[in-house]
Amino acid sequence: MKLGEKLVKLRKEKGLSQEALAEQIGTTRQAVSKWENDQGFPETEKLLQLSNVFEVSVDFLLKDEKTDVGSNEKGYYVSREFARGYLANTKKTVLYLGLCFLFWALAGVPWVLFAENGAWRMAGMAVCGILGILALVFGMFAEEEQYKILRQEPLLFDYDIQKELTAEYKSVGKKCRMIAIPSISLFIIGMIAIALSMNGTIPWTGYHALVFLVFSVSLFGYVYSLGVMEAYELLVRNEAHTGSLWFRVRKKISRRL
Repeated sequence: MKLGEKLVKLRKEKGLSQEALAEQIGTTRQAVSKWENDQGFPETEKLLQLSNVFEVSVDFLLKDEKTDVGSNEKGYYVSREFARGYLANTKKTVLYLGLCFLFWALAGVPWVLFAENGAWRMAGMAVCGILGILALVFGMFAEEEQYKILRQEPLLFDYDIQKELTAEYKSVGKKCRMIAIPSISLFIIGMIAIALSMNGTIPWTGYHALVFLVFSVSLFGYVYSLGVMEAYELLVRNEAHTGSLWFRVRKKISRRL
């Protein structure tokens, strides 16, 4: 990958126009255009400024020896800032999704506590349902369009970024498993308790509100931890993602369309 191609990709990831980039580093739009078309080469001072703006090494801009980006490799280059932005956006999105399931599961609390008062029961369940829908809507709008390409193309990283994400993935993976495993256990216990109560084996009591409370918290923990882990795996274990049958089928369909 030549310098010009790298500059175009990095600039677009930053959401900068040629004019905006030129203004940041104190040059003209024409100069940036020449660099991107490999018709000119930035001075050393400008290279340093570009590396600071895009948060990549000067080595990456100049050569490929220290990167995973070979001259014959095809894929979408992911800068450190873009990867961080994707992870932050995913955490925000799965937070809303987890809250959606939490509120919907919490609808069982007023259903149990206000069994003898139909109006309060319906009002409480309606509030939980509406809060769940709002969380779902916020989650849908929280996902930023620019990050969808990460699921559509093989990804290429600067060596240092790949190493950093891999180390972080191991640390985050342990924390997520510490949340996911108890959450799954509590979810199963809650499902069994509700099923036994539904068929009459266990009588319904006010204590079942605690069952629904635990059930909702376990759903939130599982959804959130799973979403965060999938985000890191998309970046760190991208070869497994791009090698999946579903990815190949989707690529073929998109090309034909």
